Amino acid sequence: MIVLGWLIFGFIHSFLASEKLKLKAYGKGISPLNYRKLYTLLSVILILAVLLLGSFIEPVYFMPINKSSESVGLIIATFGFLLTKLSFKNTSFRSFLGLKEEEKSPKLQKAGIYARIRHPLYTATILFLIGFAIFSPSYVNLLHAVCLFIYLMIGVQYEEKRLIRTFGKEYEDYKEQVPMLLPRFGLRK
Repeated sequence: MIVLGWLIFGFIHSFLASEKLKLKAYGKGISPLNYRKLYTLLSVILILAVLLLGSFIEPVYFMPINKSSESVGLIIATFGFLLTKLSFKNTSFRSFLGLKEEEKSPKLQKAGIYARIRHPLYTATILFLIGFAIFSPSYVNLLHAVCLFIYLMIGVQYEEKRLIRTFGKEYEDYKEQVPMLLPRFGLRK
């Protein structure tokens, strides 16, 4: 049932993110700002619904819960939170949520954390998922994490294509220099 919930979420979320649907909505008089608000609201409702569905399943744990696993899970999730904060140093959190108009001519973000990884919000979400699955190691939470991880890996591919359409050669060059999800440690090229 949880997998079906995540499949429904993935389908609706991807459908609402499609350029075709956005242009159709804009043509019917829905502003980009209002569309983004609706997109964000529906996404949050769908995520909460799937998580709520999982909360009705009696937890069975794949590893023992103890202070060490809880601490490790919290540390990993905290890195995800810090990475999220770093990601929004160069971009607007309010625009991301649809609470503020986006720039008319967007600029490719390459400074700050974006100089080390192209998709820090995806990486942050993955860290949250891993941290939560270790903090509360139930099979249900592991299933949530696996389903979302798969969706993120699919989503990042669509995001890459959209960024290439938007920024062209500039993004292609950036893509050659900066890794997608994990920073390079050590000497840079």
